[in-house]
Amino acid sequence: MSLRGFIIRRTIYIVPVMLGITLMNFTLINVSPGDPVVVRIGLIHCETPDCYNQAYNQEAFEMGLLDQNMYTVPWFTRYINFVNDLLHFDLGNSWYYTQAGEGVPIAQIISERAVYTLVLNILSFIFSLLLATAIGVVSATRQNSFWDRSLTVAMLLGYSMPLFWLAKLLMLLSYQLFNFTGVANKDAFRKPLFLNPSFYKYLILPTLALTLGGLVFMARLVRSQLLEILRQDYITTAKAKGLDNRAVIYKHAFRNGLLPIVTIIGNSLPGLLAGSVMIERVFGWPGIGTVFLEGALFRDYPLMMATNTIFPLLFLIARLLTDITYVFIDPRIKY
Repeated sequence: MSLRGFIIRRTIYIVPVMLGITLMNFTLINVSPGDPVVVRIGLIHCETPDCYNQAYNQEAFEMGLLDQNMYTVPWFTRYINFVNDLLHFDLGNSWYYTQAGEGVPIAQIISERAVYTLVLNILSFIFSLLLATAIGVVSATRQNSFWDRSLTVAMLLGYSMPLFWLAKLLMLLSYQLFNFTGVANKDAFRKPLFLNPSFYKYLILPTLALTLGGLVFMARLVRSQLLEILRQDYITTAKAKGLDNRAVIYKHAFRNGLLPIVTIIGNSLPGLLAGSVMIERVFGWPGIGTVFLEGALFRDYPLMMATNTIFPLLFLIARLLTDITYVFIDPRIKY
């Protein structure tokens, strides 16, 4: 099978997988405790039960939970409507975010917030990859040295530390040293965004926290892969031929250890998004992670379904890109 055929087949496989994921998510969201109608109407001022019931039914009808006859719409019918809208690239309207009495389109909310999450995750991924590679190479080439033992202990501590706790420690340290907590305010998001110095100021701590959370596992993987490859016979032969140690490591050893590293990198991309949910919440960063938490907190089912659809889709795309990358790294792999 050609690479094009493999890509087409894997792309087709994404469809039933996403249907299963959305069905499971939709079911779990709808059976979870809490009444989204009560959350939406909030502190409505009604002096009689009839007034409250009328307001409740009106909101439930607008949210699509009741039909015109005020009967409950079955959850499976609502799921079919959700899938139909999704096929037309329509994520629906939010129940919580409203404007002029109508729900704001979720696509608009995500498009406005996506830039914050993308900037945070792209920077964190680049720094994590560079630092993980450097740490892994140093640890592998200087096995059992002071640097190797120190970095190993530091990575184990970082791996066992929850990400939100790491963010809190960085916040506390920054406050003690610079009297700066890193919690973003409205000045950080003035337009034009990328010409605003405050944006970069408040970007430092979230990026640092997400970078430290992401590099630990990658650094351990780079170290273990290089240690295994450095023991191979062809590495000993390359050294015996008088090749420079740097050329042996980066030209022979590192390239042959890329396959498992690329696998972990492909899987870690969606993981960074999941980690940014906690980081965004801690530092008040208004990205997609914050939208996800607000959707869960306020029982905004359409918003929860949108975010719970985007994250798995990104994971499946990352897996596809990872498998395609294998072909360019190792010519022996054919599809």
